[in-house]
Amino acid sequence: MHSYPKRVAVLFGGLLIALAFVAAPATHADEWDRMTRFSINQPFQVPNATLEPNTKYLMKLLDSPSERHVVQVFNEDQSRLLSMFIAISAEQMRPAEGTEFTFMEVDPGYAKPIQKWFYPGRTIGLEFIYPPQQLTDIAAHQGGRSVTTLSAEVIPAPVEEPTQIAEAQPTEIPRAEPEPQPEVAPAPAPEPEAPAAVEEPAPAPEPAPAEELPKTAGELPFIGLIGLLSLGAGLTLRAVRH
Repeated sequence: MHSYPKRVAVLFGGLLIALAFVAAPATHADEWDRMTRFSINQPFQVPNATLEPNTKYLMKLLDSPSERHVVQVFNEDQSRLLSMFIAISAEQMRPAEGTEFTFMEVDPGYAKPIQKWFYPGRTIGLEFIYPPQQLTDIAAHQGGRSVTTLSAEVIPAPVEEPTQIAEAQPTEIPRAEPEPQPEVAPAPAPEPEAPAAVEEPAPAPEPAPAEELPKTAGELPFIGLIGLLSLGAGLTLRAVRH
């Protein structure tokens, strides 16, 4: 009969201790990504990281409209991402009055793992999923207490490459490359024409044999000479008679 009041006392004591870990004045939240700044007065754990006490940290959801279960943990000014992991939905009966964390029970002196996170005014929160190796280590410091057996692969933090300032270089206007022309098959070489047949010149007609002149043509000078001599003789005789 005395066990029930004792359990109630232990439960309320645990809640008071959990709430004492959160410094209320250092907590600030945002509705969209549930951005929350907080500080805890003893070492604590989130999936894949162990964080220092009395140090301000920032926790929020990944800025994605389709995925609302990826949690990111940064240092105070968000200059360094400390952890990023997947969570699942958790529910409680009453709305959270402020940012509320619940912790797994572990041995004194061991960093307390955050088990659930409730945003102010909500009954639906997130339960953190620890990777198997870290979950095994937590179980070893629970003194035989039960431990949540949820596990999943931890999302690696994106690596930011250092920004290098390049020297100003004159802007070079890229030359327009000529558009590739379709390949044209070379025209087939013309076949050599057959040499035209050379007509041999017709043989020149042989000259006709010269016609022989009548033999009388060769006697004309002789006849003329005789005539002249006869004329001369006649004139001489005529002159003698006179």
